[in-house]
Amino acid sequence: MSNNNKKNTLPLTEALVFDIVEYLLNNKGFGFSNEISYHIVDNKPRRYTSREVVGILRNRPMFRHAKSEERHGGIRWRLDLPILERYLVQKGYNERFDKMGLSKMVEGMKKRIIEQTFEVVRNHTNESDIDDTYNLLSVMWS
Repeated sequence: MSNNNKKNTLPLTEALVFDIVEYLLNNKGFGFSNEISYHIVDNKPRRYTSREVVGILRNRPMFRHAKSEERHGGIRWRLDLPILERYLVQKGYNERFDKMGLSKMVEGMKKRIIEQTFEVVRNHTNESDIDDTYNLLSVMWS
């Protein structure tokens, strides 16, 4: 029975990756390192430390630095969805990701980003607005 339970549980590091992914998906794909760390440590105080959270952010490919002028909460991180999807396939965690309802959140995030992109392009068609349009899109897609 314990052997079967072992197969159904994620290693602690991978569970932390899923927790961070879930946090970022709930926050439009972005978060500052301090905010992410506080959230994870507050919700699972006996499980993770702040250093572990920051270590995962730095060492997993699906977590990228996001373009940001702000530094109020450390580095701003974004979730890179194509890399996340490759990571899930490589590790064999697609089914678990689906069971947690995270794949629907990813679809919603993709849809929202595409809709925002269309809106920015539609609202900024002037030649004089090209720099503003580019900046808005680069922040959205960074």
